[in-house]
Amino acid sequence: MLEIVKHPNDVLRRKAEPLRKPNISARHLLDEMAEAMYAAHGVGLAANQVGVARRLVVIDVGNGLLRLINPEIVRRDEELVEGVEGCLSIPGLQGKVMRHKTVQMKATLPNGRTEWFDAEGLFAVAIQHEIDHLDGVLFIDRATEVWEIEDEPDEDEAADGAASAEPSPDDGGEDAEAR
Repeated sequence: MLEIVKHPNDVLRRKAEPLRKPNISARHLLDEMAEAMYAAHGVGLAANQVGVARRLVVIDVGNGLLRLINPEIVRRDEELVEGVEGCLSIPGLQGKVMRHKTVQMKATLPNGRTEWFDAEGLFAVAIQHEIDHLDGVLFIDRATEVWEIEDEPDEDEAADGAASAEPSPDDGGEDAEAR
């Protein structure tokens, strides 16, 4: 399985190169990226997060896996919303980030077809977060506030069996987080 690159690795700051056309190697990498994303309980992963500076992204916000080649935001709503984000490449941190409420994206699918997507909510956040990765931008660069989160439950929570790595609703809830 692919290893997710951790900050401050330089590849995370590199602008990813576009892929000229879908090929077997890109499709295979997208499949491996999806496997790594699911194993890490994320909702999105960009190729530079696995050490490959190519414009490839996988996203699954609960509506099925999208494997995207050369994704590009073509329209952004002027309205911004604040949400809580984390990142698989920056474990242990979350932050408040302003994002466009809705976006329109176009991307090439592995079969070579270009698709347009209108996105809102967590899908819009995930698209913006992952395309930022492709441009060498991390959520901590856009965050208005960043804080540490606990990776391990404390002893009282573990004893009660109530430990959870998920953010509480007070921290922006599940719908506000993109990884």
